[in-house]
Amino acid sequence: MKLRTKHVNIVDANFANKLNQPIMTYHQKHYIAICMAMLLWLVSAPALWGVEFPVVSGTVIDGEGEPVIGATIRELNTTNATFTNVDGEFTLRLTSKKPVLEISFIGYKTVRKPVDSPTLNVTMETETTDLDEVVVVAYGQQKKVTVTGSVAAVGAAEIKKSSEPNLAATLSGKLPGLTTMQQSGAPGEDDVKMFLRGAATTNGTSPLILVDGIPRSSMSEIDPNEVQSISVLKDASSTAVFGVRGANGVILITTRRGEEGKVNVHGQVNYSMQKFNYWPEGRHSYDFVRLANEASLNDGGVPKYTDAQVALYDLWKTGGSDDPAIRYWYPDTDWGDVYLKDHSNMVQANVNISGGSKKLKYFASAGYVYQGGMYKTESKDALGYDPQSKMNRYNIRTNLDYNFNSWISASLDVSSSIRKTNQAAANMAGSNTAGLRWSALTSKPTVPGPLTIAGNETNGFVVSEGVRDDGSLALHYVKGNRVVQDNELSLAQSAYGQLNRSGYKLLVEASANAIATLNFNLDRVTKGLSARGVISFETYAQQLTMGSKDFSGYRYDLNPGGYDHPVFTMEGNSEDDGQLALSRADISRWFMNVQAQINYNRTFNKIHNVTGMVLFQRDEKENILGSIPYKMIGLAGRFTYAFDSRYLAEVNIGYNGSEQFAPGHRFGFFPAFSLGWVASNEKFMQPLAEAGWLTKLKFRASVGKVGNDELYAGADEAIRQNHRFLYLDNNSKIPFIYHPQDAIMIPGSLTSAGDGTGVIYESLIGNPDIHWETAWKQNYAVDFTLFRNLDVTFDWFYEKRSDILISRNTIPSLGGLTTTQLPRSNFGKVRNSGYEISGRYNYSINKNLDFFLSGNFSYAKNIVINADEVYLGDDYAYPYRTEGFSIGQQFGYLIDRSVNPELGLDGTGFYNSDEQIALRGLTYSGIQPKRGDFVYKDLNNDGIIDQKDIAPIGYSSLLPRISYGLTFGGNAYGFDFSVMLQGVGKYTRYFGSQVMYEGFGTVFFSDMCDNRWSDERYAAGETITHPRLSLVDTSSHTTNDYYTMDASYIRLKNLTVGYTLPQKLTKKIGMSNVRIYMSADNLHTWNKLHTKMIDPEQNGFSAYPLMKTYTAGLSIDL
Repeated sequence: MKLRTKHVNIVDANFANKLNQPIMTYHQKHYIAICMAMLLWLVSAPALWGVEFPVVSGTVIDGEGEPVIGATIRELNTTNATFTNVDGEFTLRLTSKKPVLEISFIGYKTVRKPVDSPTLNVTMETETTDLDEVVVVAYGQQKKVTVTGSVAAVGAAEIKKSSEPNLAATLSGKLPGLTTMQQSGAPGEDDVKMFLRGAATTNGTSPLILVDGIPRSSMSEIDPNEVQSISVLKDASSTAVFGVRGANGVILITTRRGEEGKVNVHGQVNYSMQKFNYWPEGRHSYDFVRLANEASLNDGGVPKYTDAQVALYDLWKTGGSDDPAIRYWYPDTDWGDVYLKDHSNMVQANVNISGGSKKLKYFASAGYVYQGGMYKTESKDALGYDPQSKMNRYNIRTNLDYNFNSWISASLDVSSSIRKTNQAAANMAGSNTAGLRWSALTSKPTVPGPLTIAGNETNGFVVSEGVRDDGSLALHYVKGNRVVQDNELSLAQSAYGQLNRSGYKLLVEASANAIATLNFNLDRVTKGLSARGVISFETYAQQLTMGSKDFSGYRYDLNPGGYDHPVFTMEGNSEDDGQLALSRADISRWFMNVQAQINYNRTFNKIHNVTGMVLFQRDEKENILGSIPYKMIGLAGRFTYAFDSRYLAEVNIGYNGSEQFAPGHRFGFFPAFSLGWVASNEKFMQPLAEAGWLTKLKFRASVGKVGNDELYAGADEAIRQNHRFLYLDNNSKIPFIYHPQDAIMIPGSLTSAGDGTGVIYESLIGNPDIHWETAWKQNYAVDFTLFRNLDVTFDWFYEKRSDILISRNTIPSLGGLTTTQLPRSNFGKVRNSGYEISGRYNYSINKNLDFFLSGNFSYAKNIVINADEVYLGDDYAYPYRTEGFSIGQQFGYLIDRSVNPELGLDGTGFYNSDEQIALRGLTYSGIQPKRGDFVYKDLNNDGIIDQKDIAPIGYSSLLPRISYGLTFGGNAYGFDFSVMLQGVGKYTRYFGSQVMYEGFGTVFFSDMCDNRWSDERYAAGETITHPRLSLVDTSSHTTNDYYTMDASYIRLKNLTVGYTLPQKLTKKIGMSNVRIYMSADNLHTWNKLHTKMIDPEQNGFSAYPLMKTYTAGLSIDL
């Protein structure tokens, strides 16, 4: 934006006109410029010393040859500076030996030039600033300087630094207020939970996602190469237009479009090697048997392994026995090596083309992703199918814009995605392979196998068939290549069998989306008026093909009666695998959106900018074929006013209706108001701006009301269907069935055949008064830029969520109805507040060398105000477990680490002797403690440890209160680099039960057992943090502040190094830009867990670990 003409200082003229003062004369301007120059020279004069050119002079002009008036000329690393006069001229006495001048002015790119002659002429380029930069907001764009809501955005360059195939995962740590939690790294199963400004409801917390203005259920299938930018809308001013869908925030994804000019063809290919970020190292069998014996003795039992067997396992300390049979029956199996590969491969490729003319602009993209799995599986040739986990995804997008004439234009966006996810059938695990991973993790190193070796006279491997009638032993040689199963588990729990021999599952997901838009420029009606119509349709189909089969296997007996050697026993009815049985299931859904929009944008007298928007919208979707479609209808409006880009006001409204609720409660009005003041555009702030100290200062405030009609927080669509029309009664007829034992008729199940009569069962009583959740939100913020290079934004927010739909808890069941039958009610209330700060510092040394540092920090804390919670009683240490705490607050027993010899407390937190147990005198309501168990605090002082002593531990397990990201990067003579750290804080997870308890389901000893309690280790004064080992439930194996851990972490999220070939070279080979690069994701994680076995971001041990990824790539522009 220009601030002057050839001969008149426009800035001065504007101010003069406003104040009715005469414009300064030419000589007055020269006089002021000379005085300022002399003052700066006097300040810096004491620092003068010999230079090659003691004085430099020159002229500063813009790209059109016009003089730049008032530009700052500063000698780097000194206080020496001056300003250009009305002709763009300057003179500066230098103070350093090798001086470098920095020339800067608002609206232009800063220039740095070494002084190599006494005359220096500079041409400055304009840059995009807040004065003309636009940001994407709800259903439109606004100039950044006039935005009063809370909006943050990230561009394509930052998104593509990550090698994550899931677009949502690439956002981790990049946007203030957005918290991402990736639950799995499995190919095709890597969906990410997202929270904007924490959580303020016990129902659905996911933000609304829009792609090019159209709602979408997920962003996981979008190719990052198709994305231009991603914006998050966080306060009521930004989201009120979405009405009943805006309470949890909004994520706007804008895809790339063509631009007028030269055709650009871009190609990019990445090859990645992936490894598990966390996977525990298995114990050696000689350690395992000792730990198992110790645990069994602690339980009062006998050793699980005899001394002779322990001696055979000890042979592995020196490489194992020379006898093949002993090596097989008494192994030291590394199951990690059996089940896992060293690494998996990932390939990502994309080709896109963009360009256009005044009539037609286009962008077209084709992308492909292959992500391999980490399991070591048997070959497809041997099995007849492929059980490996892997994902193939194909993306196609075409965005077209066409101008029919000066007042009618249209666009057509068509995109499609096909994702094929393959994995083992793993029938024990349901819809995914979580059970398989848990079983693989806990396999004992002492179990032979994983497959049998064909029996013969040499090895004597036989299958026992029992005893014949004549008393002789019935047996036969074992077949080879059959699954060997842990004796303590069933064949269905065999990780090897389920991984390789149970079959496969192939899930094919295909989606197609089309958006047609017609735009009308109505300047002929009135200047600034336009209209827009949009219709979109999306279809999604899912096809699951499952090949399942039974597999044969054997148990084994190391000490069978009547034999002098181990034998196998057959598991099941056959020694041969079953036949592969194929089945298929299909699911489809569709979504349609229609929008009609009128926009107005006009500036009066160059200082009064007025904009307006009115939008009508209707959604209809069917999530399960044949189900009742979802419907939503709404009207949205926005009005903004900006006076001289200084004083800003904005009103947003949403009026929406949702068929989730009864007639009379379906429509709601959601208003929001916001104000802004760009103080840096005030005249009295100009000296600070011209000096470069404070070039931007903007204050923002907003308040408003938004809603949430999401009544179900889960992902199961069948359950979601049951939560739709909660204003209606849900009654079922249950038939009577004759019960012969008692000679009476009793109600049967819904699937039983009755005698034609029955009873009416009230599954749920409807509540015709239910309605959406209401969120009143406030936001107060400041944006400022210091020293021209440091941009900072600070937001403080407060939200009061009310009318949250919950189940009633305080109504007694004496009336004959359970909690699940009682009508849902809008009783819940949650308060959520916090702050966000983001900043970026840019430092440029010269055109070939620059650096940047950017970061963001977010804090959000919610408190449940009302949950209709039952008061547990005065004798409870904490009579409320929900109200007054954050959603998902962890509770458990507190370990008593105080010192009180009279009570047997020595500060260790353990009962170290039977005498201490007696002195403490506590009675446990369940299992009584033994030596080596935790001492718990008796919070209500009743002498009993029970549920009344449960206390809050740490923070919520739903999501962290703190999330942050920090990136440092730069460019140096063709090289570029960036380093990103990402982390969370004030986050608590319970990691008990699976794996942590030594005897839960199987026998497993985690790395925490290295610091276990035992009489010997306690007597030796060794470090003890873990309770005594046990293969059964103990008083220590429960929720307490040992197994409930601080899940905060800092992760080295991304490291990227690239090199762009010189254009002199690339032009010779017909390319405009060639860049080669290498990157690494999830390189290292620092955390506070007691174990190194698990990623703190994941739910538990059965989750497929996140991936550590090393990538090499090539990017080419033609």
